[in-house]
Amino acid sequence: MNRAVFLDRDGVLNALVYRAEEGIHDSPYSLAEFRLLPGVAEAIRLIHRLKMLAVVVSNQPGVAKGKCDGAFLEVLSQELQRQLKAQGAWLDGTYYCVHHPEGAVEGLRLTCECRKPRPGLLLKAAQELGVDLQSSYMVGDSAKDMEAASAAGCKGFLVGNRSANAPDALKSHLVARDLLEAVQKIARGEG
Repeated sequence: MNRAVFLDRDGVLNALVYRAEEGIHDSPYSLAEFRLLPGVAEAIRLIHRLKMLAVVVSNQPGVAKGKCDGAFLEVLSQELQRQLKAQGAWLDGTYYCVHHPEGAVEGLRLTCECRKPRPGLLLKAAQELGVDLQSSYMVGDSAKDMEAASAAGCKGFLVGNRSANAPDALKSHLVARDLLEAVQKIARGEG
């Protein structure tokens, strides 16, 4: 069985985009908005040196909400892989949930098993890639990511600004400043 580091995308691999008109941080919806975060390629190279898979598992409700389409997700995934490849890194799999219970797109407006905090994306990836979930990690920037990790049986790493002030419900999860620090901790056996 393989070991993996499951990765949320927005806020972990790439920067969130502030949308002033909505007052929220959101996914990039154009290539011009896409910015790989510092240290990401180095972290993914380290994941591979640890003989682990690097697998994206990400809610992308913008498709259900009509902000982008599946074709754009594929273009953005290709751009992510291109930028990583230029730095000697790659992703072993990408799994998106494009559903949302309040979506504007009829066929995608639903409550599903793949939308985090449910573990469906991690379970599907584990089945398809032969991953031992109990010896794997989920790195994310939200409580939903940590809940999905727990539900799938992975160890969770909460990263980003939210990790400094993690609510008590998240205290059982590991925390790191960013993806690189999380993977360095995994390498040192602190996870």
